Amino acid sequence: MKKNNNRKLICQVTGKQLFAGKQYYEKKITKAGSEDILHKTYICREAKILFKKGYSIDDVRQTIDIHNDFVCTLTDEDIKEMVGISSSLRINTNDQPVVGVIKTDPAVTKFLNKIL
Repeated sequence: MKKNNNRKLICQVTGKQLFAGKQYYEKKITKAGSEDILHKTYICREAKILFKKGYSIDDVRQTIDIHNDFVCTLTDEDIKEMVGISSSLRINTNDQPVVGVIKTDPAVTKFLNKIL
């Protein structure tokens, strides 16, 4: 009997399905600890990126398409534990001044001075 090379993972936030290759699936099982834990805690990349930026479950579900009206059973606290979000995350704001130095080629500077 031929062994199945693909494994189906379902995002526990959006219901999005991922058909994982054998090596990727085994790596994920090793990281999670067991196959059951992997299936109960799998979050797709798009959702994980938004969670790391500080979005809530409701915000992520509004941003990413929900597959077949999937119902999320996780809480925001569960997500923080799984994704590894710390409350001391520093977020850059627009209030900070931006300082930049642009150097140009001397020939370009000469040309700009000539035409201006």
